[in-house]
Amino acid sequence: MGLAARASGFIPKEMAVVVFPTASVILGDSLIYIVLPVSIAEFEITGALGLSQAFWIGFALSINRFIRLASNSFAAGVYQRFGLRWPFVAATLLGASTTLVYGFSKGILVLILARALWGIAYSHLRLASQLTALEISTPSTRGKLFGLFNSGQRAGSFLAVTGGAFLADATSREFTFTVLAAIGLLGVAVATRAPAIATGLKSQGRSDRDRPSGNSRGGSFIWSVLVAQAQGLEATARWTMLSISYLRFGTAFAANGLVIATITPYLTELFAGDATVFGITVNVLTLAGILVGIRWFANLALAVPFGHVADIFGRRPTILVGIGVMLVMLAIIGLAPSLEIVVIALPILFIAGALLETALDTAMGEAAPDDARAPAMARYSTWLDLGAATGPIAGFVIGDAIGFGAGYGIAVGIVGSAVILFLAVTARR
Repeated sequence: MGLAARASGFIPKEMAVVVFPTASVILGDSLIYIVLPVSIAEFEITGALGLSQAFWIGFALSINRFIRLASNSFAAGVYQRFGLRWPFVAATLLGASTTLVYGFSKGILVLILARALWGIAYSHLRLASQLTALEISTPSTRGKLFGLFNSGQRAGSFLAVTGGAFLADATSREFTFTVLAAIGLLGVAVATRAPAIATGLKSQGRSDRDRPSGNSRGGSFIWSVLVAQAQGLEATARWTMLSISYLRFGTAFAANGLVIATITPYLTELFAGDATVFGITVNVLTLAGILVGIRWFANLALAVPFGHVADIFGRRPTILVGIGVMLVMLAIIGLAPSLEIVVIALPILFIAGALLETALDTAMGEAAPDDARAPAMARYSTWLDLGAATGPIAGFVIGDAIGFGAGYGIAVGIVGSAVILFLAVTARR
């Protein structure tokens, strides 16, 4: 078997043509996190409306996640009405356009608008890859395909924070983001080959007894808010979807939000004048950058193998192993017996997060009903984004009040409560 044949067997064409466009336009989003904080004057961002310059920088970098709390469901509705291919092409073009705006924007309003539009674009990009993976996979390959998407988008992020950062330092902001936008246009061309998957609700053939009665409308509305519109599902299935979604919220709150946002101030708090790790003098920012880099690399290198592990051993055992490791590492980091142990525990935490990301995505895809996959996966992504968006806020508020270590204790409590619900629900099977 030739190399091309082997590659197509490992990376199905249908996945390649949705993963590559996503990776190509995520470049700008990933680089802006590095460029903006050190180029504030160039972006001409100042305090406004009685709020500080620092607030507006943070708001610009986080607005895309808050927008996704609404745009995830919007994306599901778009795909249900128009199918997958052309909305996906439009989302890719929108993503490339926001990258170009990053290169030339002046003032906070234009930047905030571009970041908000990126949030809408990413909702469509992520959901398209999830729906494609569910459409073309079997139970024995589903985890690997979800891992392929996670790995592919992180490859774009890794390229941006390495090669993109170097290019920005060597040339200019305008040139760098123009180059990245051009790569995004290549992604648009590839996106036109995305599969024409029909994602509309299959309401035909649904009997009257499957529709909610007047007495059950309140309960149906609540479930539609928690896990999306999925009428006719048994209670066990709905609770399973909710438990997976809440667990994803907890892991995103901890690993994607609180930990990433507070690494630098927490390490600064721990150093307390002793800037040595394993006898080596280090800079806090350098150490934090290395640790965050490990997080990105873990997703890039391990998402596909971890997805394969979930295919072999099953979703529930894989999730329980990953969540057990995460809880232990969160507790160790929060108690901080020594700086060296924290430096060892953080990469293990990130690796566990990479395992959980793929396993939980796959588990939710399998729990979602076939005729409501788009809204169910969109609502699941909203739980994720809510956790990732509130984690940094909670981390800084708690850190300012009682110390950053206490935030890890709060994270243990939230993740722990999600585990209890997941165990209780899945034990019924």
